Amino acid sequence: MKRQIYPSTDAAVAWWEANPNAIKADCFTIELPNGVILYVTEGQWDVTIPAGLSPTGGSLTFRSSQWGMWSRGKITSEASFRCQSNTMALTLQNKPGLMYPGLSLTMLNAAFNHLFDGAQVWVYTAYMPMGQYGNVQVVETKFQGRVLKAAPGRVVCKFDVGDPFFILNQKVPSRLMQSNCYKSFADANCGLNPANYTIEFTAGAATTTTITPSVAFTQPDGYFTQGVIKCLTGANAGLVMTVKSHKSGVLTVMVPWLLPVSPGDTFSVIKGCDLTPTTCAGMTHTDGTAEPDNWQTRFGGTPYVPPPTSIY
Repeated sequence: MKRQIYPSTDAAVAWWEANPNAIKADCFTIELPNGVILYVTEGQWDVTIPAGLSPTGGSLTFRSSQWGMWSRGKITSEASFRCQSNTMALTLQNKPGLMYPGLSLTMLNAAFNHLFDGAQVWVYTAYMPMGQYGNVQVVETKFQGRVLKAAPGRVVCKFDVGDPFFILNQKVPSRLMQSNCYKSFADANCGLNPANYTIEFTAGAATTTTITPSVAFTQPDGYFTQGVIKCLTGANAGLVMTVKSHKSGVLTVMVPWLLPVSPGDTFSVIKGCDLTPTTCAGMTHTDGTAEPDNWQTRFGGTPYVPPPTSIY
């Protein structure tokens, strides 16, 4: 990736020449899948990058202990014609009572349950004059990537962070000729408006795998099967699950919720789709209104392709 230097390369080189014994601290911006952004540093104390040197344009304060102790491994860069992904090791040294933002779940437990998967990571190095910790004069962008894998232990969690080139590791073409639709229901490719297929409700009775609404659904059984349910308020706020079945007015999720579900917790759930032509042709809104758009213009499958066969 391109390394940027603030305030400018020329100014930074001149400052480094004048301060050969400068001290430095790595700073990390970690954007979690739930939208919360952690600003952490490996430095002994908090580090504030002033607005004039901040990559985002505004002043940023990176915490040294609020979210545990973070550090990184080596960063490898190369100039070549190969589209090869490089990785960086990121380590979290946990502390007692450290909870994942927005959930009553410890950071290590959250990592074990894949709540860091896909998190965006930016690495900056802040340079300061010797004996003037916190007086940031130069900032260098070191790395940008995404968490690919987490390996939590008893007190330490190690993350593998891959730069954007890891996307090139996937097989091309990614789309297969198949009878079922390749699109995700109600996304930008599908074209359907998700608001027409989503409802919000309050849990009446619930377990970690089943939820019965306080007011019965008006949609028929099976409407939300293979849909996605999101917890809006309660212990699991922000988490999403796949609906395994919608039967007798009860939603059963594919895997248990991480934390107990209580009556009064609120949720949103979107209709499920099995990606077949029959389902696409008979699509109805949550109020029972038939979808007015022509399903054949949005269906992404190729139902008339012959099935795979084997040669004996």
